Amino acid sequence: MRIKILMLIGMFCFSSTVLGQEIGSVVNGIHSVTLLKSDNYYACVYSDSNSEVNSHKSFNFPIKETVYKIIMDGFAIYNNHQVFVQMNEQTIVKFEYKIINGELKLKINHNDLFNKTIGTSTYLTKAQVKSLFGEEKQSFG
Repeated sequence: MRIKILMLIGMFCFSSTVLGQEIGSVVNGIHSVTLLKSDNYYACVYSDSNSEVNSHKSFNFPIKETVYKIIMDGFAIYNNHQVFVQMNEQTIVKFEYKIINGELKLKINHNDLFNKTIGTSTYLTKAQVKSLFGEEKQSFG
C-alpha cells in the first residue's frame, strides 16, 4: 500500500514537471487548444482539426509576449490574411486569419520540419486567444 502511494505521488510530480503549468485552454466542440508553461519555454498543444482521430500536436516557443503580440497584431487587420513565424530552426507556424460569419478568426497551422509533423487547430476568436494566453478568464462552450 505504501509503495502504491509513493508511486502515485511520484507520477503526479513527474506529470506536473513534464506537462508544465496551464496558462489557458479553449474548447471548440471536440477540438481544444491549450497553452502550457514549462521551465524555459511555452507549449501550444492542440487537437488537430484535420485528423479523423483525436490527435494532439504541439509546438514550443520561448517568449509568450512576443507570440501573443504577433497574434493580436494580426487581429488588427480586418481581412483574410496569413502571418508566418519561424519558432525555431525546425518549426514554422502559420497564423491564418479568416472572416467567418462577420467575425475575424484565427487558425494555427504548424509544420515541424524535423519530425514531419503538420497540424491545424480549430478556429479561435480574439476573445478565445486572450483567454488562451491568460489575458482574460472567460468560459467558452
